[in-house]
Amino acid sequence: MKTSFISTLSIQTTMRNAISGVQREMVKANQEAVTQKHADLGVALGANTSRAIDLSRDITRIESLYNTAALATQRLESAELALSKMNELGLDIQGAILTLGNSTDATSLATARTTMQSALDAFTNFANTSVQGEYIFAGINTDVKPMEDYFAAGSPAKAAFDTELNHYMTTNGIASLSVMTETEMNTFLDDLGKKFDGTAPLTSPPHPLALAGQDFWTTFFSDASDENMKSRISQSEVVESSTNANKAGMRKFAFASIVSLELLQPNMDDKARQAVGARTRSVISEAMNGVDSINQQRTTIGIYTERVSKAEERLQAQKDILTKGLIGLENVDPEEAATRLNALKTLLETAYTVTAKIQQLSLANFL
Repeated sequence: MKTSFISTLSIQTTMRNAISGVQREMVKANQEAVTQKHADLGVALGANTSRAIDLSRDITRIESLYNTAALATQRLESAELALSKMNELGLDIQGAILTLGNSTDATSLATARTTMQSALDAFTNFANTSVQGEYIFAGINTDVKPMEDYFAAGSPAKAAFDTELNHYMTTNGIASLSVMTETEMNTFLDDLGKKFDGTAPLTSPPHPLALAGQDFWTTFFSDASDENMKSRISQSEVVESSTNANKAGMRKFAFASIVSLELLQPNMDDKARQAVGARTRSVISEAMNGVDSINQQRTTIGIYTERVSKAEERLQAQKDILTKGLIGLENVDPEEAATRLNALKTLLETAYTVTAKIQQLSLANFL
């Protein structure tokens, strides 16, 4: 009978290689049990790998559009809220003018001017509303504060109004507001209103020659762009996600509040003062409800908000469908993964036990 020997070293080497293989499989099994996805997508899916990659790319694109739409919603909702507050301020101005009526009482006039000052100050703050560091009424100039503070020291807006008034009075030989007639007041308000509206350009004099022909509003009051921000909310749909401070409603609101604030003075001709009150009533009404008015802007923004909301719903539905398909490709059965991991643990423990017993083999134990 012929016998041959087996080296314990070869047995240990074989077991060590087996243990290494089990450990590698355990790493993959543990990853799949934790993430519930195939550890090696290419090996698991084969030819379907490209389909999984396409689905993942489409989901990423939809998420990008959804995030853009969410930001647009935030901007639009903030703009609508600010415009709503501006409308309330317009109602305050209307109420103050109606309450004042034809009163010549200095206290009543001071109360009305205080209302105008508060309304203009609050209006400016709302016009300078920002969302995530972007000004929503600045058009595409989102990094620029759109409205000048009329009450700030050295305000170009205040200086521009004073320049227009002083030039008109000097040119027409009007010594002070107290002697300005109703006709003269209406003429001044007509001319100034056209400059606020943008239908009449700046002239030199009274302004520097370099400014001649420019727009009064965008030169002294607003740094906003006429072009609004746009946001892509689907592959084929783009909406305006802001408005701007150059709209007619904004201009008229500022005009109405400024002329009433500056010109409703007690030491004036009664008819001239009444002309200021009448002009304030008509212009603030146009600012709230006329063409490109504050409420018209609110309506437009409401339409865009609804479109963005529906786009978000569609994007979410598309994402859910694609995610379901991707899960069907990438995911593993969590129970099967856990069972396989436990089986590998048992196999590894057995291999360690056998290796330990082999290492304990010695010829001395059999002598």
